Amino acid sequence: MSELNTYWGDTHDNVYQRPDASVSMEQNVAYAREHLDFYAPAQYVSAHRELEARDGTTRGGRPLTMAVETWKDDEALQRDWHELQEQTRAFNEPGAFVTFPGYEWQGDGCWGDHNVVHREEGEAIVKVNTLPELYAGLRGRDAVAIPHHTAYTPACRGKNWSVHDETLSPFAEIFSVHGGSETDEGCCGLHVNAKMGPAVSGGTYQDALDRGLHLGAIASTDGTGVFPGHYKWGLMGCLAPELTREALWHAFTHRHVYGVTGDRVNLAFRVNGALMGSCIDSRGPRTLDISVSGSDALDRIEVLRNGRVIHTHCHQGTWRVPQTGRRSRFKLRVEAGWGPYVNEVTDLTPRHWDGLLTLGGGARFTAFEPCWTHAGQQRPVLAGSRATFVVLSPPLDAGELAITRAHNGNVFEFEAQTNDALTLGVNDLHYDGTVAELCQGSRVLLHDGECRTMLKSRFGLDVETFERPTYASLLAHKVKLHRIIPEAGYTATFQITDDEPLDGEANYRIRVEQRNGQKAWSSPVWVQPTSR
Repeated sequence: MSELNTYWGDTHDNVYQRPDASVSMEQNVAYAREHLDFYAPAQYVSAHRELEARDGTTRGGRPLTMAVETWKDDEALQRDWHELQEQTRAFNEPGAFVTFPGYEWQGDGCWGDHNVVHREEGEAIVKVNTLPELYAGLRGRDAVAIPHHTAYTPACRGKNWSVHDETLSPFAEIFSVHGGSETDEGCCGLHVNAKMGPAVSGGTYQDALDRGLHLGAIASTDGTGVFPGHYKWGLMGCLAPELTREALWHAFTHRHVYGVTGDRVNLAFRVNGALMGSCIDSRGPRTLDISVSGSDALDRIEVLRNGRVIHTHCHQGTWRVPQTGRRSRFKLRVEAGWGPYVNEVTDLTPRHWDGLLTLGGGARFTAFEPCWTHAGQQRPVLAGSRATFVVLSPPLDAGELAITRAHNGNVFEFEAQTNDALTLGVNDLHYDGTVAELCQGSRVLLHDGECRTMLKSRFGLDVETFERPTYASLLAHKVKLHRIIPEAGYTATFQITDDEPLDGEANYRIRVEQRNGQKAWSSPVWVQPTSR
């Protein structure tokens, strides 16, 4: 088998969802290209229709209205679909950035939502209301239909697993901005959408596996066509030898895929040499090989068989910061933003942060990972011991911060010794220290002088004499240098053998959690026992 790479993409970013969208289709794909390897925009095929209260209920002196969703009219569907395919065709560049055309199918709401992704342009939208009809319309085409937010109530926008086609739906979305659908419990459950919630048994990802379905796992954002690949809303990892439609499609249809919440955790998992997503036969013990390279310190890696944890690798306490004089690999996350809400300081504008990271002692930067939530970021430029970057932080109100962030950043990987110098300059803020110092703890740089001036000139508030002098820090824009993590802290490789006799087909999968709460889920490997 050719060497496999991990490519990162978003197959669930809803475009044309809002008539007053601030971002064009062309801009949206361009944003994706800046930090993703592949992108399948999902045309939103539903339209809002306003129902007016008939019982005299009013709001603001006008009759109360309620929005309901129905299929868009054919003219709008075809116009949007034509434009979407024009952009996916124009932006597709094998080896650099790959696109696929797609749309979100909801039908009559009783079958679970599915994102339809086509391998090529030129296919028609299947405008039907039931999942059997959708499957019938997609058979014979190069298409997949991806179930998502499956753990909502079955037959009410949650997934009804009694109707499922493993060929057309080889994997499901286990996590998105809605939350997680692995089970109906857990800290990353479906907690965002009050109307569609709560999560409940019956449509979860684990329910599908318990039914014996061969179903891979991914994550994607379920965004609204503003910024695809939004950090912490979910991303799809795809294992393929090259970045082309053909190679990615082969990985899609063979379930060589997995999901992460945000941090781009590299996850390799095989059973008896078979890659995640595979179905194999085994006459004896099963050998599981697991290798993880995270973006932060690893907390634990769990091995599940048929939904039950059979082994836990606890990574905390297994590593130390390298001794001085030993060259090692490290990761450092740098984020910029925070500051006041727009309802506190109404004339806020997006803030640009121009940064330069510098290493001493012959150290060098080797890679970076974007952690972006809004447009306007620029890919860092790595040149030996220097890394330059531009980050934009948006002004937000308190309500927006429930699902997004007022800061953006990158994770930088570098090779150095712990006694090497590390300096950061961002706008007029500066940090001078060593790798060892940041291995011991994080640092925050504050624009508190700027904030003091604003508070005094605009509000007459002198923080030096006010009873609470903390306001200059509370409302200041900030830069955070996170704790540096050595390679031993963010990587783990191990092998286990499971020799428990199997009564029937078993599925094995991996669940990863970092110390910062970011997660990853592998697709399973299915093992069918055979007699000796």
